[in-house]
Amino acid sequence: MKTINEIITDTIADQTPEQLALGWLRYEELRRFSVAAYQCLTDRNLRGENFDEMVETELLKRGNTNKTRLATIVK
Repeated sequence: MKTINEIITDTIADQTPEQLALGWLRYEELRRFSVAAYQCLTDRNLRGENFDEMVETELLKRGNTNKTRLATIVK
């Protein structure tokens, strides 16, 4: 089993800086979601919407605030 440092090293080797930054930004956006907001996002994804695109849309709406997202996610 790999250590976390080995996984990090492998990930860095396999990704461009832009890909790494985008993944980090998506993760940081998702961790601010309430459980209900995340479930809405997941439900929309199961109906066919692209998960990454939805997260990026919410990231752009949020700007630099740390508020939990819900209102704009529910459709």
